[in-house]
Amino acid sequence: MTILLIRHARDANAPDTSPLPARIAGHDLSCQDCDSLPALVRCLQHAHRSQPAWVLIEAAAANEQQWTLHGPALCAALDALPVPYIEIARSDADALDTHLHPQHAPAVLVCGSTRDEACRLSLAIAARRLQAQEA
Repeated sequence: MTILLIRHARDANAPDTSPLPARIAGHDLSCQDCDSLPALVRCLQHAHRSQPAWVLIEAAAANEQQWTLHGPALCAALDALPVPYIEIARSDADALDTHLHPQHAPAVLVCGSTRDEACRLSLAIAARRLQAQEA
């Protein structure tokens, strides 16, 4: 089983500052970068097919026009996820639920930390939940 981390694609001038582990709680970590809401929809559809144990989502930044145009497809992709997900947001205002109101809400919303800290915290939460499921 895998944990899928869907990240907002970083600017080429801002490389990753901390490498991610290859495995979390005995599960492979798979990363996909996306730079738009349509790319996020595609990543979520891939997650539906690949059936990871958990999905961690850092949404791409978008304006209201993009939310209006791509929000319904993104909401449908979230609702179709067969596994729980953790959302990583810069603030409550950036959260997917603020724009979409999916039926399948995140198990946890991590916001307010630096990007690397939020990612590490999200991975730790997923690891803890997986360990609890296996116990």
